[in-house]
Amino acid sequence: MEEFAKAGIIQDVIEAGDVVSDGCAWRNSKGDVLASITPPSDDKSFAAVLSQPELGVILLKRLLETGNAEVRFNESLIRLEQNDDAVTYWTVGKASAEEVEHQCQYLVGADGGRSKVRRTVGIEFEGFTFDNLQFVAVNFQYPVSELGWKKANYIVDPVNWGVVVKRGKGSRWRFATGFRKAENLTVLDKTTIQAVKDRLGRLLPGDTSQIQYEGMAPYLVHHRCASRFQERRVLLAGDAAHLNNPIGGLGLTTGLLDAAHLAKALKQVLNGGLDTNVLATYAETRRRVFLEKTNPISLANLRRLHSDDPKVTKQREEEFAHINNPKDFINTIRLGLPDFALTSTSDRIFDTQSEVTWFISVSKIPEWTDEKFVHEYKTVHADMARPKSDQVTPIKRYIQLSSSPISIEGAERPSWNYVTCLTWPSLFIVHAGFSNPGYKASAGAHVFCRLDQVGSLAQQVVKYSKETPSEKPDVEAAQCLIFHKRSSASDEYPEKWFTDRAAKWRDVEASDDRLRTYILYRDVTPKDTEYFFRDTQFTKGSWNEYKAVEAFYFKDETASTAFLQQHGKEVIEGAVGETQAVVGVPDIIV
Repeated sequence: MEEFAKAGIIQDVIEAGDVVSDGCAWRNSKGDVLASITPPSDDKSFAAVLSQPELGVILLKRLLETGNAEVRFNESLIRLEQNDDAVTYWTVGKASAEEVEHQCQYLVGADGGRSKVRRTVGIEFEGFTFDNLQFVAVNFQYPVSELGWKKANYIVDPVNWGVVVKRGKGSRWRFATGFRKAENLTVLDKTTIQAVKDRLGRLLPGDTSQIQYEGMAPYLVHHRCASRFQERRVLLAGDAAHLNNPIGGLGLTTGLLDAAHLAKALKQVLNGGLDTNVLATYAETRRRVFLEKTNPISLANLRRLHSDDPKVTKQREEEFAHINNPKDFINTIRLGLPDFALTSTSDRIFDTQSEVTWFISVSKIPEWTDEKFVHEYKTVHADMARPKSDQVTPIKRYIQLSSSPISIEGAERPSWNYVTCLTWPSLFIVHAGFSNPGYKASAGAHVFCRLDQVGSLAQQVVKYSKETPSEKPDVEAAQCLIFHKRSSASDEYPEKWFTDRAAKWRDVEASDDRLRTYILYRDVTPKDTEYFFRDTQFTKGSWNEYKAVEAFYFKDETASTAFLQQHGKEVIEGAVGETQAVVGVPDIIV
């Protein structure tokens, strides 16, 4: 909805669709509620449901109004060629067999799962297809809302599973379900048509003989992703770049957010004079969003509905218990707002899925004595963060890392006294926590260090460890943090850097007993830190200084000193730009 607002069509979407603000429900095959999410009455977030054709009409109208585009229907790509300056491509229309030559600076393949663009430039479409699962979707009219159902309903059953969602104004709904089949259908047979109607009729309340059936169609479901989203001047977006099952509606959402990111990147290159690296960032970022967020979330959505695997069943029961617990807002947000994790252009919507660690510099206020500073930070503030018996703290881990005099050649040793390392369930929870009255009255109001802080909100990319999950961390262990500084606001490490860096330290961690754990983080701090940290003490800090963080854990200080003496140059080698290093002893608070 935020991207629709940026495009100037939000009001058109709201007027054409039906606003959804009542959350969602999971039901059994009899229609009984197993779990439900109802947003608070003051929640300002909402969705609008409308059919894809209706949305297409709105988008087309707005596009043509700009005067910057021409839309040609019934025209197919034949072939394309590209050089360092342009893409030349040939199309043919239905009205004529004559090929027409065109040229552009960049060509975007958004031509669906069977993308001719993708196949023409030789990009692989990796993944799998549900060969033995026949999906069927049916549009129908029936007063479902009036009979007490929410506008989004997930049906949990090993056989009669499905989704019942509103698809616009009035009584228009859609039911999607699946059947085990020896072979997939291209045309529905009478048996399957009747089976779909019977399944829906048993599920919905009221006199279901009054259901007015409209279109019904079979389709295959794929989970696939292009091996890359860019081939020189050709870029992919939407279904041409990735496919996933429809449970949760994350495929179309991801495609629309692809378009938002790519449009911004192309504008920056074509009109803003930015380096073409922003296009490479688009390709890597959106592919990572699909592989790390859209794909696993949508697969989990599907398994949650129909799987009878004991592990999935146990997990489902635990998730529903969390949802039905009014105090457990963290899991409710994770399951209720998965689409918040799919944007890569928003400064107002924050990821609800991925754990983040917040690294914060802590420096003594010049006028304070060492004793006062240490007491306020290590005793008073630490106690504020520790969970109380009647509270559920969202903080998963809190470490206070001392900054020792040890330095690494080639890296700056900052003058901080400590580094706070706070691990949270998600970026969304960090931001939401700033509004918590309890936080505002305690830790949020407590000044214990200089407020010109520096740091990074970072997401774990990879972790290698010799410790078993059951082992508790040794409080006497030593730790080294490497902060990779940005040279500009747009400076980011490419995906290959993270891959190569991870491989390098995987080998070292496996062969050197002194290194107990290695973690590589990618910075995910929102660009608009003024909004993110609004009305907090952190507005005076600098939070976009770093593009990556590395953490090295050792059994003790002796092991860390010996390891860094041997591998210090390797730690810095491969860094592009300036680095800062902090070595010290961690104090584990939570």
